[in-house]
Amino acid sequence: MDKDVLARDVANVTKIPWNGRNVERVLSSLLITGDFWNVVSLSCEPLPAVAALLKLMAEEGMVAFSEYGIKLTQKGRDFIEKEEISPWHLHTCPRCEGRTVVIDDELKDVFDRFLKIQIDRPEAIRDYDQGYVTPETTFARVALADSRCDLRGKNIIVLGDDDLVGIALGLTGLARRVVVLELDERLINFEREISSKYGLSIDVMAHDLRKPLPQEMLGNFDVFFCDPPETVEAFDAFVGRGIIALKGEGGSGYFGITHAESSFHKWRALEMKLLQRGLVITDIIHDFNVYMNWEYVQEMLAWDLAPVKQAPIQNWYKSAMVRVEMVERLEMPNEDLTDRDIYNDAESSTI
Repeated sequence: MDKDVLARDVANVTKIPWNGRNVERVLSSLLITGDFWNVVSLSCEPLPAVAALLKLMAEEGMVAFSEYGIKLTQKGRDFIEKEEISPWHLHTCPRCEGRTVVIDDELKDVFDRFLKIQIDRPEAIRDYDQGYVTPETTFARVALADSRCDLRGKNIIVLGDDDLVGIALGLTGLARRVVVLELDERLINFEREISSKYGLSIDVMAHDLRKPLPQEMLGNFDVFFCDPPETVEAFDAFVGRGIIALKGEGGSGYFGITHAESSFHKWRALEMKLLQRGLVITDIIHDFNVYMNWEYVQEMLAWDLAPVKQAPIQNWYKSAMVRVEMVERLEMPNEDLTDRDIYNDAESSTI
């Protein structure tokens, strides 16, 4: 038994491509935490694969599960020592928390207004695979866009907005135009009410992103924001729509992608799609987006897969922030995707 054998067994069970390096990251995490959700977060591996590995290790007597979490047995520690695996070490900037930007004095007053406004936001619901980020994350996105010359005087489209990016952008008053496309009527009504109450220049429109973008949205924006579900089909529905909404070369976009629901094989597939559509990746900022723990945790697949039934205490679900820029305008389809499942694949777990 070695880590490559374990990886092969996990791949057979989950149908997620895995190798010994993936196993190593999980075991490194186990050396510093016995909390399942933290192991997933630290290891940067798909949750279904992490759960499958831990269950296989339990069968081999290398870990034990209890109401307190996951504990390495002596056999497990001996295995890790034999494989020469070290504990995980983090060296993250304590001020920006690794995001590379901060909410400084220029944005603080607006951020404080946003903090008060977002208290009454609609709660995340399972219907649309919702899960919103912390208020600090939302405003860090604004700060990042401003740091990349993607905010002031720009026409910006937000495709799906349970994170309230549209409101944050509107509060700054720096964009020329902000358009939000959203399917959830609760969010539509909330953003419209806030926009009216505070005099924000935000157009909030009802739209299902599985359907083609309205003609007036095509090629009319400088920047797009979205945070799609973690499937290739959802990438087409969200990021794909964002791309065809851009005016052309020099247009940019921002979206999140996790490790908890996306293997590197999926990352590669998405990166290839970007290249095929005339875009390059300019930034990938690890764990930029931190999500609040949502109330329906015990209803989602991740709960069924988790070897220890403990609700997460810390915010465990995180994603990298990806910035892309168009370097070549290519003709892209604006096709109907309503017959596609944008929420489920072998690596999904928060549905």
